[in-house]
Amino acid sequence: MIDPVIELTLRAVLALLFAAAAWHKASDRVRFAASLDAYALLPAPLVSPIALLLPVLECALALGLLFAPTRQAAAIASMALLTLYTGAIAANLVRGRREIDCGCFASSARVPLSPWLVARNLLLIGAAGLLVAPVRARTLVWVDPFTVVAAVLVVWFLWGATQRLAQTGPALQRLGGQR
Repeated sequence: MIDPVIELTLRAVLALLFAAAAWHKASDRVRFAASLDAYALLPAPLVSPIALLLPVLECALALGLLFAPTRQAAAIASMALLTLYTGAIAANLVRGRREIDCGCFASSARVPLSPWLVARNLLLIGAAGLLVAPVRARTLVWVDPFTVVAAVLVVWFLWGATQRLAQTGPALQRLGGQR
C-alpha cells in the first residue's frame, strides 16, 4: 500500500512532466518531428502523424493522472509510453547514435542521447508503477497539502537541474578533452 501523500505527489509530478513535455513538443512540431525522424525507427510517412499524436497522448496522460478514478489506467499507459521512449533511446545508443536530440523538451534544451536518459526513464517507469498500488486509507491532515506542494517543487527543481546537466554535460566533457 502507498501513502496518499506519496501517491498525490507522484501523480502531480508525473502529470506536470507529461504536460510540460506535451507543450514543448506541440509548440515546436517541426523540431520534434525532426528529432523523431532522427531516431530512424519509424517509416518516413508515419513520422509526422506520430509527431502530432505523441503530444496529444502525453496531454491525455497528464489529465488522466490528475483524477483518482483514472490514475491507475493513466499510470499503466504512462509506463507503456515511457518504455517505448526508453526502447527508442536504447536502440539508438546500441547503434552508437548519441548525438540525436532526445526530443523530450524545448528546442532550447537540446539533450543528446545518453545512458542517463535510459536511467531517468526507468526511474519514471518505477514512479508510475507505484501509482498502480492501492492507496492506504487515511484522513489527510492539514500539513499534507503543504507536503505535496513542497515535494513537487523540490522534484521539479531537481528535474530542471538534471536536465541542465544532461544538456551541458556532454559539451563540458568535450571541452575537457581539448586541453
